[in-house]
Amino acid sequence: MVRRSEKGSPADNDERKERHVDGADADDVLWAKYLDYCSARVCDAFVGLQEERVFELAQDAQRESGLSNGQLSFREIAALLVDKMLGELSLPDFDAWVVSYRENPSQYEEHLLGLWKKRAQVGAR
Repeated sequence: MVRRSEKGSPADNDERKERHVDGADADDVLWAKYLDYCSARVCDAFVGLQEERVFELAQDAQRESGLSNGQLSFREIAALLVDKMLGELSLPDFDAWVVSYRENPSQYEEHLLGLWKKRAQVGAR
């Protein structure tokens, strides 16, 4: 995986921060980490796309929609393309991710961008 920034350094991620970040409870922190993880996976998928692959995915998405050429705008095709890509990523739902994260946090920590810290500080969900 190609990292776009140094925001997710392992030194920034410790158990204490999961339990409590500036007033956020553990659920808020886990939710923020989940969003961070999914965001990183989606971004990596987009960053890694070659132009030819985008073209192929767009054609596949349009064909799978059952519509012929010219019936969809490129914006509509792009939305189908994003849905197709997200389906290929197989991102876990939150509950499944939490179980897996609690069993082995290190498998996820290296993928986090550090965005979760700001979200957890706000405590928004």
